[in-house]
Amino acid sequence: MSKPPAVQTTKAAIDWWMWGLLGGLLLGFAAVRLLGVFNDLWLDEIWSVRMVESIKSPFEILTSLRHDNNHPLNSLFIYYLLPADADWTFRLLSWFSGSLSVWLAALIARKQYRQQHPQALPRNEMIAGILTAILVGASYLLIHYSSEARGYAPAVMFSLLAIFALQHAGEKAGLRWAMVYWLACGLGLLAHLATVQVLIAGLGFSLLGLIQPKVGRLAELRKILGWHLLPWLGFGVYYIGFIRKIEIGGGPDSTLMGVLVEAAAYVMGLPVDSGVGLALPLILVLVGMSLWLMGRVGGWRNAFLFGLLIFVTPALGIVFSKFNLLYPRYFLLNATFALVVSGYGLTCVWLRGGWARILVGLGLICFVVGNAVHVTRLVQFGRGQYRSALREIAQRTPTSDIAIGSDHDFRNQVLVDYYRGVVAPKSITYHPMDQRPPWGVDWLLLHRLDDGPTPPEMIADARGNRYVREMVYPHAALSGWDWFIYRRQ
Repeated sequence: MSKPPAVQTTKAAIDWWMWGLLGGLLLGFAAVRLLGVFNDLWLDEIWSVRMVESIKSPFEILTSLRHDNNHPLNSLFIYYLLPADADWTFRLLSWFSGSLSVWLAALIARKQYRQQHPQALPRNEMIAGILTAILVGASYLLIHYSSEARGYAPAVMFSLLAIFALQHAGEKAGLRWAMVYWLACGLGLLAHLATVQVLIAGLGFSLLGLIQPKVGRLAELRKILGWHLLPWLGFGVYYIGFIRKIEIGGGPDSTLMGVLVEAAAYVMGLPVDSGVGLALPLILVLVGMSLWLMGRVGGWRNAFLFGLLIFVTPALGIVFSKFNLLYPRYFLLNATFALVVSGYGLTCVWLRGGWARILVGLGLICFVVGNAVHVTRLVQFGRGQYRSALREIAQRTPTSDIAIGSDHDFRNQVLVDYYRGVVAPKSITYHPMDQRPPWGVDWLLLHRLDDGPTPPEMIADARGNRYVREMVYPHAALSGWDWFIYRRQ
């Protein structure tokens, strides 16, 4: 018995409204990411640009730039942009990747819900896509690295594409999706080595299919080889030819728990000091609930895949990797898949209706507002206000030559050298700490990383020259630093 025309019209209107909402969310989150693109480059981005400027061929990205700050796909993008009229264009690859990641996360969520609930209404899978898009699109951690000229955002995008392809492994067009998987894994590895986590989880997901009853073991093994042999061979060649030869740069040392707490706070849109007591437990409970709901309706294999991606592969990376410095960005992939899984759990709760729908709605509002606070700071301060600081120093210096020193020669001198053109026609002379004149320098720069101690109003150098703080230029958390500007008395 067919439905009355009025009912069909109402259903169609609702479906189009949901598609419009999803499309509006994708465009809105792309615009938010674009707002973070136009501020100053910070040290690691400038470092990448300077490395690429030193080579004469794109092949040297893999043969000469043996440094962990070289993310090959991002370096290749920079290579073909040079010389760029505006350095913010170096971030466009990350912006495009981060914006597309929201769409891919929604597609994965819809596909996931359809596989778990084949008899459910199509609009329910749309709800899964919308809720997941909100989580992935609004999270500050993902927004931040979607507006930074490095390889993290492309790695997230290609990892999501690889998992989306893997969701189609059992379909008739499996070969075509296997080719998508190969491409996504290869480009993801070139974007950032963290993508190897997808290779590990994908292989585990496929091997788990061997224990299913009534499955042809030999045919399944051939299928597994077809999907995974080429990506793993590619990774082997990439590791031997490039990864094992790279040098590890320095940086501030952090504890594993401190990094996890910080990452959880910036994923959930909460203050960093709430990480231990709220942010980290909240995301663990949300992910755990979602994996349990997924497994309860027969999706134990999918729950296993996301469990590997969120918990197991980062642990393997910490144990076996030679990277001994930890930062929240190293858990970007795991945070992304945690949000995708959480989207499924929230969808199941939402569809219960009533109080559950109110609870999910309030939670999403708090999530978006909390992350918006961090995003507002990113748009306002960027990863540091180095151009503005040097312009102000030039305006307050009566002489044509400006003598500058700092508390960290490498970090600050790279920035001063890169932005020294903004003070023209005046010039800047940077004096390293061991080469300063006895009378000191005109200006002293002190830098502060995220939540570091605030320097005092007045300081003195080793020779007794006294400096008074005149300006402070803050930054948004995760990349860059504050500059405290001191003038010699």
